Amino acid sequence: MMTIIIMSMLLMISALFYFKIYGDIETYITQKISSETQLHALNSVTSVVNKDDNLATEYTQQLKDHETIDVAAVFLANSSLLGYTSKIPGSPVPELTSTQRISLTKTHLIAVEPIIDDRKIIGYFYTSHELTRLFNNKQDYIVFIILVFFASLVIAIITAGFFQKLLTLPIRRMVRHINAIYQSNNFEKRLKSKRNDEVGRLIAEFNQMLDAVQERENELTMHGKQLQRLVEVRTEQLYQKAHFDSLTGLPNRYLLVDRLHQAISKSFRNKTNLALLFLDLDRFKIINDNLGHQNGDLLLKEVAKRLSKLAREGDTVARLGGDEFVFLLENLSTPKDAARTARRIIDSFRTPFRLQEHILHVSTSIGISIYPDDGTDDKVLLKNADISMYHAKEKGPGQFSFYTQDMNETSMERLAIESNLRQAIDNNEFYLVYQPQMRLKDNQFKNVEALLRWNNKEVGNISPGIFIPIAEETGVINQIDLWVITKVCEQIKSWQEQGLTDITVAVNVSAGHLISDTLLEHLKRQILINQIHASQLEIEITEAVFVEHTERTIATLRSIKKLGAKIAIDDFGTGYSSLQYIQNFPADTLKLDGMFIRDLENNDSSQGIVRSSIILAHSLGLELVTECVENQFQLDFLREHHCDLVQGYLLAKPMLPHEIMVLCNS
Repeated sequence: MMTIIIMSMLLMISALFYFKIYGDIETYITQKISSETQLHALNSVTSVVNKDDNLATEYTQQLKDHETIDVAAVFLANSSLLGYTSKIPGSPVPELTSTQRISLTKTHLIAVEPIIDDRKIIGYFYTSHELTRLFNNKQDYIVFIILVFFASLVIAIITAGFFQKLLTLPIRRMVRHINAIYQSNNFEKRLKSKRNDEVGRLIAEFNQMLDAVQERENELTMHGKQLQRLVEVRTEQLYQKAHFDSLTGLPNRYLLVDRLHQAISKSFRNKTNLALLFLDLDRFKIINDNLGHQNGDLLLKEVAKRLSKLAREGDTVARLGGDEFVFLLENLSTPKDAARTARRIIDSFRTPFRLQEHILHVSTSIGISIYPDDGTDDKVLLKNADISMYHAKEKGPGQFSFYTQDMNETSMERLAIESNLRQAIDNNEFYLVYQPQMRLKDNQFKNVEALLRWNNKEVGNISPGIFIPIAEETGVINQIDLWVITKVCEQIKSWQEQGLTDITVAVNVSAGHLISDTLLEHLKRQILINQIHASQLEIEITEAVFVEHTERTIATLRSIKKLGAKIAIDDFGTGYSSLQYIQNFPADTLKLDGMFIRDLENNDSSQGIVRSSIILAHSLGLELVTECVENQFQLDFLREHHCDLVQGYLLAKPMLPHEIMVLCNS
């Protein structure tokens, strides 16, 4: 590039130089010839004035020795020739065709100067100069210029090479270094230079740029590794979230189904059995409602730990949601192996769960389905295990049950009950009956227990033992409680209007309902609306509330007691009753469960329990009510030991409201 620039400049300079010199030569020669011709014209004045042709010819002949003049001539003013001389023999006589002072032809320069005398032109002096020499000089100049041009070109090439070595070579080395860095991705190499000129500073700045690039590359590499680790962590977190339960860390339904698919395939190939154990915690809703979801979650975590310890290598313990867990047992020899595992699980639950300051007694119901007898795919096995779990619940807390074909019908009935239960209140399908309680000291019927009945228009009468547990599991029980309280208050008002003013009605309330604000407010509102005495209501709570009591539960019971209503503890002796629990609760009545009365005649232990319960109640300032009195021995025994109130079929079956009027007024 530098060579091309220098050559272009030299060409321009040479052209300018040529035209300048050549023009100067032409100007110089023209001026010189014009001056000489003027001088010759001045010397020829005499010959023209006298028209002396000999004198004119003689003067022109003196110019033969001039190096450039070929022809010299003197003309009169009328352009007639007076005298001339020519170096070329036989050349034609010149003619004065123009008075232009200087004119050029291809080979000659003609100069014409006027001959003036007394300010008048009296003639013309004519010279014709041969230009060969002028052309020779011009060629000499051209040769000179060409020689100068080539000499300058050689100097330019040498100079360009020098500057290329001085300037471009380090830059080219830098370019090669950059290419090597790009190909190897190695930014540790540096250019070396001891120069202190611009190139040296450029190399130093280039090395600084490499330092910055290398530092940035190291940062990007570090960030890349951090990002990779973050991606791996996030991927693991997403996998955990997608496949494991966030609360307990157990496999969730998705992972369970995946492992169940694999287990079914393996069992099919190996001709072995596998079992699904479907677990549901008994009374978990009561615990969750009373102690709060935080303690409910802690319980689920502890259950997960306990179940995981019972699992064999290769077994899967999963949480489906809520309080539902599943045990997947593979490689079973016989279904009895599943039964043994179910018993081990149930036995492990006999140890109470300790949650901070709470001690909880929890049991579980287990349903079992076997592959391939009870199903050959995951959906059927899970459904059948779920069905058998509900069958186990019907047996009571802490039971297990294998799936059988006839359970499908029971399951469908349960689903139908659950569906109809939600609409039973709106359809006015519930009604109340009242079972009298006789006071033994005066044989008067002043107390009754309100019992809920359901007559569905499609199914008919449905036992409370069937629909009450379903109502508790589905959460409909709270709505039913409010309906019962409303109807009882309305019935008390109706009895008052008919003259029955001193009757007390016991109303069963779900243990989980005690932590709800709606219960107390609804009770106050119905008492006010119906204008009845709160003392005519007795709120019965089961021993389930003793699983664990909270300050909120006690506060609700105390508010009910402060309102004037009575508190009764139902099913006393069947669960977790203790003196500490009874002492902390603001109870008025203990209601002894009928299981201690049924074999009272033949069982000394039952007699001892009944006697002790009567003594305990009286020592605590409470009344004792005994259920299920069905023969005279039972009644006589209770009367002998000063039981306060009794109820049972021996005395009266549950009655309709008008029948209660007749009984109480008799």
